[in-house]
Amino acid sequence: MVLSGFQDQLATLTSRLFPRRVYVQLADQALSLMVLAGAQIECFERVPLPEGLCVNGEPKATEALGDFLGDLLVERGYPGARVKAVLPRAATAWRVIEWPDAAWPDQPELVVRQQQDELDLPWSLQDADLWLEPLTGTPPRSLLVAVQRDVLEAWIAVCIQADVALDGIEAEPLCLWRAVKPQLQPCEGLQVLLQLEADRSWLLALDQGQPLGEWCLPPATDQADLAKALGRWRQRFTPRAGILLAADAHSLESLLPLVRSWLGCPLRGFAHSDGEPSLWGLVEAELQP
Repeated sequence: MVLSGFQDQLATLTSRLFPRRVYVQLADQALSLMVLAGAQIECFERVPLPEGLCVNGEPKATEALGDFLGDLLVERGYPGARVKAVLPRAATAWRVIEWPDAAWPDQPELVVRQQQDELDLPWSLQDADLWLEPLTGTPPRSLLVAVQRDVLEAWIAVCIQADVALDGIEAEPLCLWRAVKPQLQPCEGLQVLLQLEADRSWLLALDQGQPLGEWCLPPATDQADLAKALGRWRQRFTPRAGILLAADAHSLESLLPLVRSWLGCPLRGFAHSDGEPSLWGLVEAELQP
């Protein structure tokens, strides 16, 4: 008994002295944790959240949510972890910006804030933090990612309450794009990333590997409406190839042939069959020089 207690204390001390990297997907319904040992998954778990702790991407009970995350990491053997997190999709918004006069402006963030009415964002940029990444091609373009400052600060407070070191926090669409970039077909033209979930689906379109736009679609459980929505989208665009993400391997296997016909293009599953795709995007960020 004494030896067992000593081993537990030693394990806790070791984890505090040498904290592990834990990748966390934040969402309204659940938290997803992923820990790697080299290139292999050591731990992956999706843990449902009590209702009301997070609504539309925003923490509603910071202290309770932080305690939930902290207790979860301790129970799984990762106290004081170094965390990289993905914000809930509803917490961020993104657009592709085409710069006027075919040139990168001297103050790009100021230009974006002055033209926010044209961007049709879900909320004002007055109290938002912005991130801009140049895109290749002509005319000059940038990917704009925006997050409401109070929502971002609330998630930081959650991590402080959880007693973890937050090393980075990113937008979900950006992480998904980064995750699939190494797997895109080496062909010019339009390619798609189709994410099928039980409550809703998302289609991310990429033009020559660069983000083009994102569309919300019916859930995977409503195949008739999903087929109609993809058919309407196909009338506007002609995809060359795509990657399908599904909630589980069984649904991926059964839906892949159907979605191929609905989109009218070659389609394959995401290469990482385990773990959360957006979390692999965080891994890709650390691998980049």
